[in-house]
Amino acid sequence: MNSVLTQLNHWRLRERLLTFAWGAARWATVVALVLAVACAADWAIDRYSGSPGWRKAVRWTGVLAADPLAVGHTPFGVRFLMTAAQLALAGALAYHLVVRPWRTTPHIDDLALRAERAHPEFDHRLVTALQLNRPTADTRGMSKALIADVTREAGEIAARHDFGKLVDYRRLKLAAAVLVPALVVWGAFAAANAPLAAILVQRQALLKVEIPRDTRLENRTPEVFPTGAEVTVRYAASGKFTPNSVGTLVVVPTGQPAEFYELTNEKGPDGAPTDIFSVKLPASSIDFSFRARLEDGRTDEASTVRFESPPQLARDDPSRPPLTAEQVLPAYLGTRPGGQPHFRKNDGWTRGEVIDALPRSTIIVEALFNKPVVTATLVPIVRGDGLTERELPPVAPAEVGKDRQSATFVVPTVPRMIGYRIDLTDSYGFTNPTPIRRNVRMWDDRPPVVDFKPESTRNPNPETFDGTGNPKDYEFDMALAPDGLVMVTYAARSEVGVRAANVRFRVIPKGVQFDLYPEEYRAIQHPRDDPNLIVYDRLPLTRFVPPKNADLGPFVPDLGLFAYSFTRTVEVLGFEFQMDVVPRNNRNRVNVQFYPFPSRDPAEEPGELEAGGRYNFEIAGLQKKYPEVQSDGKIVLRTAKLEVGDTVEVYVEVFDKLPVVDAKGKPILGDDGKPLPPRPAGYTREARRKIVVTEADAAMALLARDESRMKLRDKVNELARDQFEVFKPKKK
Repeated sequence: MNSVLTQLNHWRLRERLLTFAWGAARWATVVALVLAVACAADWAIDRYSGSPGWRKAVRWTGVLAADPLAVGHTPFGVRFLMTAAQLALAGALAYHLVVRPWRTTPHIDDLALRAERAHPEFDHRLVTALQLNRPTADTRGMSKALIADVTREAGEIAARHDFGKLVDYRRLKLAAAVLVPALVVWGAFAAANAPLAAILVQRQALLKVEIPRDTRLENRTPEVFPTGAEVTVRYAASGKFTPNSVGTLVVVPTGQPAEFYELTNEKGPDGAPTDIFSVKLPASSIDFSFRARLEDGRTDEASTVRFESPPQLARDDPSRPPLTAEQVLPAYLGTRPGGQPHFRKNDGWTRGEVIDALPRSTIIVEALFNKPVVTATLVPIVRGDGLTERELPPVAPAEVGKDRQSATFVVPTVPRMIGYRIDLTDSYGFTNPTPIRRNVRMWDDRPPVVDFKPESTRNPNPETFDGTGNPKDYEFDMALAPDGLVMVTYAARSEVGVRAANVRFRVIPKGVQFDLYPEEYRAIQHPRDDPNLIVYDRLPLTRFVPPKNADLGPFVPDLGLFAYSFTRTVEVLGFEFQMDVVPRNNRNRVNVQFYPFPSRDPAEEPGELEAGGRYNFEIAGLQKKYPEVQSDGKIVLRTAKLEVGDTVEVYVEVFDKLPVVDAKGKPILGDDGKPLPPRPAGYTREARRKIVVTEADAAMALLARDESRMKLRDKVNELARDQFEVFKPKKK
């Protein structure tokens, strides 16, 4: 009986193993397929989530909200759920396909019954022998001999048969047929991309590993841009891509919906493809976040761009203008009482404009900025050839504020200067987008303006009898006797100061044809054409320096004299009366030849910008030049004493202070490297011409003037009396 049990137990063991193999194969196949699906889902989510198509599909659900800045990784929650589902499924399948079938393997009795069916000769002996030979068998009333015969016969029959042939091995083939395709699929995947297969499986085990990508992106976009600038987003690509690859850039401005742009390959200077993919965004001033995708690559984190105001001038503030410019007047105009230079502010100084900048002056420009700057330079601009402009080397600030939001520039003026520009750079490298340019108008180089004042016999002291009334009553064209004089009263002005004055004169002989003079003589029609004194002589006028402690009163420009040049008011015993300082007959000898006006406010304005004076030019010793034809036809100039009928022509010549030599007497060089030419003089617009008349004619002219003045005065007095009678109250 033991041999029979051994065969049946072996048979049952084989049945169990086959059941296990069949269940395990199905379990492994399902688990492998589910794992493959989970890995594929993980890869697909990681690959496509965050893409435009993914977001479109998510929005289509109407339930889920698509994050425009989703990086594209599979959320850990999704991975956890997939892993948990796989574990639950694997456990359930293991029970139903392996454990439960193992436990329900057919009993020995069932196997014996199957053997009897396979071998009819047993005729129920095998099952009967098994059941009756068990210790627990109830054999009461049965013959032991009969039981022994049945057992013996069953053993003899079993010995003639192999129960192993009754085992159904088709389940092994089915198990192989089920399991091999799954193994082939996984094997092929592992052979094709073992690292990816391993990583996907590790991710199903919830390990912290990233799915490798063939394309990698590195952000090359600066984080800060100037407000209102066009932003070019750039990414450096590496790995697997082509120049024709097109990526996607998602931009999310703060508080606004997402925007999508295409990333395309950026060509190099030679037109060849590069590893940079870029897109230019419209100008904006709103901060934004962005991500990019190219092929299977994408950025791991969202990048940001924020806008920063570029450097520029501070806001306009009437109490403190952001840009001012004042002129430091040159040294040749003198200094303040304390030795400091004079400053000048024109109408546009609060805008940084400079008008009539004097030669050799300096401009001080003060600028306030809207933010701290790293560098600030001032670029002088001069007029080039024609209408072109030329920039001079930039000037660094002489002083920068502690907060670096202000700067002071000291800029010497140069000829042909037309303006300046301020360039700013902040800590981000931003420059001022709007040019900070202002105009500088250089002073038009012109000679001093000189005017003749009318000849007048008025007393400059308005408190005297002959100093009151209408000034024009004292003006007249004085006749010129041979021993007389020409009253030269003038006023001059120049922005660069008045340095000296001269009288330029000539005598035009009566009745001499001008054509008879030599060519070089005829070519001179004005003193400015006669630097060598061929035609016009020069008489320097002496600078008038008021005596110390002398009370001359204010200067009267119309007369070229001081108020107390002739008379002054004297108080004696409480009575005031006019006392002649100069006898009336000697007043013509009082000359203030050249008097530069001092400054009205020495602390604010330089002096000697204007000058004036009076000079009674005596003609008694003048010589006239006339031509004389020699026997050989050559013309020579002769001189002779002034005669009646000759004409005396007088100009006033004035020079400004603009130097052409330095303090050591060395010539100052111009832009061309050559010494500056002598300064041009200013002249009265017209000459004062006097025809010499006889003493009698001069006396008659003076008498006629006095009579005319008396008649005019009598008529005025008569009109005054008539008006008084008209408006006089009537007696009652």
